Amino acid sequence: MGNLMYRIEQDLKEGRKKKACDRLRNMINQFPNDITLRKKLGQIYFEAGFLDEAGKFWILSAPENNEMKNAVEIYRKSLSNSGSAILKDIVFRGDKDCLDEYATNVMDALEQNSFKVTKHIPVFKAKKREKGNYSENQTGFLSTLGTFLFFGSIILIPVLGIYKLFELIKSFFFQ
Repeated sequence: MGNLMYRIEQDLKEGRKKKACDRLRNMINQFPNDITLRKKLGQIYFEAGFLDEAGKFWILSAPENNEMKNAVEIYRKSLSNSGSAILKDIVFRGDKDCLDEYATNVMDALEQNSFKVTKHIPVFKAKKREKGNYSENQTGFLSTLGTFLFFGSIILIPVLGIYKLFELIKSFFFQ
């Protein structure tokens, strides 16, 4: 995680905010319980002038200043203070038991509002990879067979060409 944070800082220093935001979103998916990642992403959006998007990522963080409060309010108003819409938008895939008291209270309030209005609470399960069943570069039987056929034809075509050339020369001179 430290190496990724270093890359994010480098991207920000070099002006690649989009790349830094993409990396942070990926980290949020990998480490959903770490609210500091959401806070950092919210800060990037705030500095870029996207207040509603900053509020989206700051909603689970205790407001430290008026800018955070205002951004969260703008975000809430953009979704009509709908608990269901906010829950669907923030997509929290972590464990609620790992959240601090403020974030737990916010999640509970959103869930209560969602249930009161829609009789449904959106729940997002964490994406898990089963150990041993995932490989970055899986090669199947057909791709292996295709590779052998390709290299075999590269070798076979010149050999057949030379054979046909000898047959042609033989037909001209030795009839």
